[in-house]
Amino acid sequence: MAVTPYEAEDVLQQLLESHPDLLAGGQMYPDAARRWALIKREYGVPDRDDAGDRWSIDHLFVDQDGVPTLVEVKRSTDTRIRREVVGQMLDYAANGVRYWPVDRLQFAFEETQRAGQHDPADVITALCGDPNASVEEFFGWVGDNLRGGRIRMIFVADVIPDELRRVTEFLNEQMNPAEVFAVEVKQYRALGYEGTVIVPAVYGRTAGASRKTDRRSAGSLEERLAASDDATRAVVERLRELAEHDEHFFLKTTPGGFHLRRSSDQVTVASVWIGYRALDVPVENARRAGRGDVDVMLESLQELTAKPLSPREPSIPSADALAHWDSIQMVIEALASGALQARP
Repeated sequence: MAVTPYEAEDVLQQLLESHPDLLAGGQMYPDAARRWALIKREYGVPDRDDAGDRWSIDHLFVDQDGVPTLVEVKRSTDTRIRREVVGQMLDYAANGVRYWPVDRLQFAFEETQRAGQHDPADVITALCGDPNASVEEFFGWVGDNLRGGRIRMIFVADVIPDELRRVTEFLNEQMNPAEVFAVEVKQYRALGYEGTVIVPAVYGRTAGASRKTDRRSAGSLEERLAASDDATRAVVERLRELAEHDEHFFLKTTPGGFHLRRSSDQVTVASVWIGYRALDVPVENARRAGRGDVDVMLESLQELTAKPLSPREPSIPSADALAHWDSIQMVIEALASGALQARP
């Protein structure tokens, strides 16, 4: 059999969409092979809070631990495979980590799976190997991983040039918790036979990269909160007090942060992601529910900080949130119950 080039880049992209196992998760992690589900092909990447998409990543997958996996595909005949693709990928990763709202990722995943005639809940159950896994809880882990920078970047090509292999190995040695791999997906054909054989090979798993610490061993949530700034700790304490004294709320903790949720439907109304030192107020859920006072809430929040806020998930610096807590609490209470009203 002889190595045969792909007719077009889209052929390789379609193969990855239908057969994500070509990413060779067993070669990346021999003791814990990765499995993937597709969130979306050509997924948009914004470069600021209030902007539309500036770029798009060829494929966005997620593995069984909720780790977002960005995949960029190039044929070896494309000269960008040597240097330009690295800069592209780093742009996608740096901005996706900061500006991808988790609810949009979940929506895109559900839309993609339904378009492929799959039940999103069944896909998550199979991916995690857990009959009790839910889509909502799973994407909570995805959000934790994003906010913590725990992502995976994969370059895919029919031939991985030496230059890209060296860059991949270097980045994977230096970056933590983010990971970088290159996957060579060669196609073989034999004269006189219609079938093809496709063989993936992974590059980037060096001895140094294999010794990286476990991503879950960076300290407990409470330990990281204790190491954070005074304002962030105080804001978390305010959320705890709300959950303890108001039956409309309960506090949910994940490895990445603290999330105040409505008791009625478990929708998150405020979050503190340790590491970002800010209070996020995801008003997009209220907008989708048809609430007419969302713009009023946004205006109220914008008055509390000089930082321009996203219309989907405003992120208020902890110091500003603490200094104007009464106003913040009014918005949170409005999200939990009725319209925003001025306090006497």
